[in-house]
Amino acid sequence: MTVLDEVYQDRLLDLADPIARQGHAVADPTFTARAHSRACGSSAEISVRIEGDVVVDYGQKVDACALGSASASVVGAAMVGATVAEVRDAGRALEAMLKRQGPPPLGRFAELKALEPARAFRNRHASILLTFRAFEKGLQASR
Repeated sequence: MTVLDEVYQDRLLDLADPIARQGHAVADPTFTARAHSRACGSSAEISVRIEGDVVVDYGQKVDACALGSASASVVGAAMVGATVAEVRDAGRALEAMLKRQGPPPLGRFAELKALEPARAFRNRHASILLTFRAFEKGLQASR
């Protein structure tokens, strides 16, 4: 099995299509934020409504490769009900996993483990991290 076969396995491709919460409109979002990968041209725009410290609604518009789409789909499916700390921890864990510096995210974001074989494709890491980067940008701007 080649590295490409490992990366583009059926589970990952199933996650990528359809992207969870793609095009979902969020009423009265706490923030809307964008992130873009210069390396591959992938982009994401997310809208998030937070009450207290919990994400109560989430929508996204993602235009990304299969890896970025799979990541965004897992995030979209897991986001509602997550605390801000859970989201931030998952983003940090995903980045560490991609850099071979830690295990995959746990809990509601555990399906991001399917992206572990993508560690070898550094030029796709920014696409995989798009929604988390947008979340951080939006969170910082809203506080």
